[in-house]
Amino acid sequence: MTRIAECRRWLGGTYLASTKKPKGLKKPYNPIIGETFRCYWKHAKTNSRTFYIAEQISHHPPVTAFYVTNRRDGFSVSGSILAKSKFYGNSLSAVMDGVGRLSFLKRGEDYLVTMPYAHCKGILIGTLTMEMGGKVSITCEKTGYRADLDFKLKPFLSSSENANRIAGKIKLGSETLATLEGHWDQDINFKDKSTGESRLFWSVTDEVKKSRLKRYSVPLDQQKENESERLWMHVSEAIVKGQQEEATNEKFILEDKQRKEAKERKIKMEEWLSCYFEQDIITGDWIYKYADSRPWDPINDVLQYEKEFVIQTKTRHRTPLVRTTSIMSVEIRSSDKGNKRQTSVERTRKARLIKASPRNHKQDLRNQDSGSSTPDHHTRESDSDSEDGSKSINPSRNSSMVVDREVLHEIIKPLAEMQKQTNERIMGIQTQLVRMERGAVGHDGILLQNRDWMILGLILLFQTILHVMYH
Repeated sequence: MTRIAECRRWLGGTYLASTKKPKGLKKPYNPIIGETFRCYWKHAKTNSRTFYIAEQISHHPPVTAFYVTNRRDGFSVSGSILAKSKFYGNSLSAVMDGVGRLSFLKRGEDYLVTMPYAHCKGILIGTLTMEMGGKVSITCEKTGYRADLDFKLKPFLSSSENANRIAGKIKLGSETLATLEGHWDQDINFKDKSTGESRLFWSVTDEVKKSRLKRYSVPLDQQKENESERLWMHVSEAIVKGQQEEATNEKFILEDKQRKEAKERKIKMEEWLSCYFEQDIITGDWIYKYADSRPWDPINDVLQYEKEFVIQTKTRHRTPLVRTTSIMSVEIRSSDKGNKRQTSVERTRKARLIKASPRNHKQDLRNQDSGSSTPDHHTRESDSDSEDGSKSINPSRNSSMVVDREVLHEIIKPLAEMQKQTNERIMGIQTQLVRMERGAVGHDGILLQNRDWMILGLILLFQTILHVMYH
C-alpha cells in the first residue's frame, strides 16, 4: 500500500510541475508523424539522470509513444497516448487516452496508470483558467492493490476553494484500506480505514516548488530535422513575436510537406515505420526498442546515457555474449571449422581412461586423428590396423569397466591356477603321445582315440581365450 500511495504522490507532483495558468491562447502544434523529442533531468541526491524519449507514431489518429527511464533509481515509465480534444463553446478539454506503465525494476512490479484530462475555461467569457479533471486509476496486478482517484472540476457557481480538488481510495481487492482527499496543488490528507488515523500525505510548499528539476535538451543546432524544437522552430518564433499570420504560414508549410510524403508512400504502397518504437502484436502496446529493464548493478554499471535516441548503460566490464548453451553445438561448430582443439572436460575424461586402461590409448589417438572433436561415437568401426584384430570399443563403456587393480588380481588368481593345471595336463598328454609314437604297434597304437583329440582341442581353445583376455 505504501508503494501505490507513493505512486499517487508522484502523480500529483507530475501535474503540479506540468500545469501553469495560461497567459493566453497559443497557436496549436499539430503532430507530425515521425516527430521526435528527447530530454533528461539531473538528480543531485542520487547522482542519476532520468531520460525521456517520445515519437509521434501516428497522425490520424494522433498517437504518441513515450519511454522514461532511470535505472540507477530503479524505475521506468512507458506507454502511448491518443490525444483528443472536445470543444464546449466557452471551454475546451484535451483528453489523453492511454495507459502509462510505471515499473519498479528491483521489485519487478508494474503499475498501470491512466491519465486525467486538461480542461480550459473562459475562452470567450470570464477568466481564462485551466484545471485537471477526470477519473484516474493506478493498479498493480502483482500485488493486487488499486487506487482510484477523481480530479474534480470547479463548479460554475462556487468559490476558488473548490478548484483543483481530488478524492480517492486505495483498495486491496474489494476492501478499501485508505482514503485520500484534498487539493492536488495544495494539501492532500491520507486516512487509514483500519485505525481511523488521518495524516498529511502531500503538501505543496515553497520548498517543493523550488525543487522542480531543470530539463536539459540537445542544443538546437545538434538536433535532427524531425525533432520537435527544430521542426517547429519558425512557428514558435512567430508566436513569441505575436505574428499569428506568420505562424499560420509556417505551420501550413510543415503540414503540406507531411501530406505530400503520405501521398508518395501511398503511391509506392509503402508503410511508415517507427524508428524507436515497435508494437507488440499480442498486447498492442508500443515498446521502446532499446528498453533495458534490468535492475541497476552498482558493481558493473557506471553511467546511463543517451546517444542518437538510444539509451544505453556504460559498464566497467563488457558483458559476454553467450551464443549457445549447448556444449555439443560448440563442438560441432568447432569441428566444422577444422578446429581440433579439445574441451577441458574431454581432455580430463581421456586422461582418466588412458591411466585406467593403457591398451585403449592407441585406439583413442586413432579416434582423435579421424577429425572428430569428441571421442564418443555412436557407431563402431572395424580397425584394420589393430594388432590383435579387435574392434574399437566405446571409451564411455570402457570407463564403466575400469576396476581396481587389486580386485582384478584377486579375480584372475584362481583362473591363473586353473591355467597352470591345464598346462601341466597338456605336457603330460604330449609326453604320452611321444611314448605312443615310439612304442605303439598297429593301427590302435598309431592313432589317438577320438575322445582324446576332442579333449586336446577344447584345452587348446580355452588356453587361447584366456591368453587373449588377460594378456
